[in-house]
Amino acid sequence: MAHILPFRGQPSYDLEIAGTVRSLPLIQVSPDTWIAYYYSLGDTEVIDRAARELAPKMKSCDLFVTTETKGIPLAHAIATYLGLKPYIVCRKEIRPFMLSPVTVRYKPITAKTEQELYIDGRDAIKVKGKRVGVVDDIVSTGETLQAMGELIRRAGGTVVAKAALLLEGDDRPDVYHLGILPIFKTMDAAGR
Repeated sequence: MAHILPFRGQPSYDLEIAGTVRSLPLIQVSPDTWIAYYYSLGDTEVIDRAARELAPKMKSCDLFVTTETKGIPLAHAIATYLGLKPYIVCRKEIRPFMLSPVTVRYKPITAKTEQELYIDGRDAIKVKGKRVGVVDDIVSTGETLQAMGELIRRAGGTVVAKAALLLEGDDRPDVYHLGILPIFKTMDAAGR
């Protein structure tokens, strides 16, 4: 079910995340649609509290996979709470140090064109035969989660859990999360 709220010119939306409240600016993304924008990088209070809440749900994982950049702090904190489990970062471009990278093409909601996601071949070896938890900061369409899942499958691992700080718009029972960012729409007098 979509979480859609009326837009009436309000500049922000207050959201409770892991016992803290953040006032999020509303950003217009189309003529009749706004999103509450949460920037998790540097919010150590939320990341720490969220990791404590999400870690018990991810304990069946041998390791975690996330994407650069905003998923890294949450994956690191969850891995730390679970006894310093390892995690792997998917890259958005091939780096010179990468050997035999595993690649998948996908289209995230935040991009205008199809993109590629990579893991280093040395990291792919670490994934083989492992129970993997996928971690991201915010899940909108799920395209990035699916791309990470495909990289894990190609490397011989199995996704056993998914976690995010927040979902955007729709609830997803397949992702452990701490809240939902509603979408704001202009509505007519009848509320449509």
